[in-house]
Amino acid sequence: MVAGPRLVLCGLGLCLMLLLAACGGSDPEATTLGAGRQQALEAGTYIVDLVAREKDGTGPAQLPKIEITVPEGWFNFDGWGLGKSEQLTTAVSFWSVESVYGTPCEWMSQAMVDPGTDVDSLASALAGQPLRHATSPRDVDLAGMSGKFLEWSVPTDIAFDEAHKAKALFPDCDEQTFQSWTANGWNSDRFQQGPGQVDRLWILDVNGERLVVDAYYLLETSEEDRAELEEVVQSIRFLD
Repeated sequence: MVAGPRLVLCGLGLCLMLLLAACGGSDPEATTLGAGRQQALEAGTYIVDLVAREKDGTGPAQLPKIEITVPEGWFNFDGWGLGKSEQLTTAVSFWSVESVYGTPCEWMSQAMVDPGTDVDSLASALAGQPLRHATSPRDVDLAGMSGKFLEWSVPTDIAFDEAHKAKALFPDCDEQTFQSWTANGWNSDRFQQGPGQVDRLWILDVNGERLVVDAYYLLETSEEDRAELEEVVQSIRFLD
């Protein structure tokens, strides 16, 4: 079973930002995140415009913009993800899932799983992927949108190339990657970053469009950073 993070008291700065966001609605001075990988961010509130980050026109066309608040030490990842530190020890990213890999390690030899078009079918497909020790999907609400929530992980004992950790190489897997799904729109394949990685997945119905919020942390991520990650997720607001 995947263990969720133990929540600790958040830092005064982040707590204050979250309180202001909750009380005051959208931030009129929030910056919209654009292209750029590993772009350092100041603490504050930002706008994620997934439709504007479309690369081929295959993703949802009606998604609202997303407001999200981060503390110091976070980075922009190409306008559709935000992570802690240049090593991205924790991160939040947004996905329009197209197909789920039949198995995450020997993924080239297995048929893809069709996750349908609704929340329940995708939650079922993800929960059934081998090697993930997924929790049972449960009903959830995030930022006023309903959906399903589950956690899954990467095996802690899987072979991993520590010498090339930044490239997330799994020597015994196809093309040395541990794969989750393919995606439409602003990003492509979801591959995992290391053994023991935990992904907390909110599969939401956002005004009729399916959207996955993926918040992950690594085995070495501190309890404080895991709690901070949860606070960042809970700061999410969908704008009109």
